[in-house]
Amino acid sequence: MSTTPALTRGISHVALVCSDMYETVKFWEDVGIPLLKMEELPGGGQHSFHDMGNGAMLSYMTFKDAPPPAPGVASQNLDVRKDGAKTAIASMNHIAMDIPKERFDEILANMRAKGIAVRTINHGSDDPLGEKPDAKTWIRSMYFRDPDNIAFEFASLMRELGSESDLAPRVKNAKGERVDYTPVLLRNKLHAAE
Repeated sequence: MSTTPALTRGISHVALVCSDMYETVKFWEDVGIPLLKMEELPGGGQHSFHDMGNGAMLSYMTFKDAPPPAPGVASQNLDVRKDGAKTAIASMNHIAMDIPKERFDEILANMRAKGIAVRTINHGSDDPLGEKPDAKTWIRSMYFRDPDNIAFEFASLMRELGSESDLAPRVKNAKGERVDYTPVLLRNKLHAAE
């Protein structure tokens, strides 16, 4: 065990790519890992975040016309702004580590001072590529790559997840059709209100 304080607080989320968001969400909710947040992605895909406890999340992404499962075809394009972040089904898209939101700017400055190429996104913001988060930002992220170009993220949750608006985007099946499915957290809220 190291005596030096760790920079991160552990894994924020591991982002995997699935072929059918509905089947994946239903599977994990049946296992007992509830959906906390559903994001719509450009091009018709979705990005889910599931509660693994202690602030850790399991995450899945779907992409329209994603490459089929292909062991060995598992990394993002080098220029995701130009070429997109799409990866094959069953691949690991990126690993996100949790950092305190109060230290985000300090860690970002330190990484850039060391010559590490970092790009930031304020997810949910009206200005997602802006320097600072706004009231709509639900997670603040900085993305970078290791020497083998594996994509990593330092992520700071800006608020608690699991609200009705977080769960409002309806889950899609493998055909890209919206499915009439109510996540377990919303079902529990409905039952509690009865």
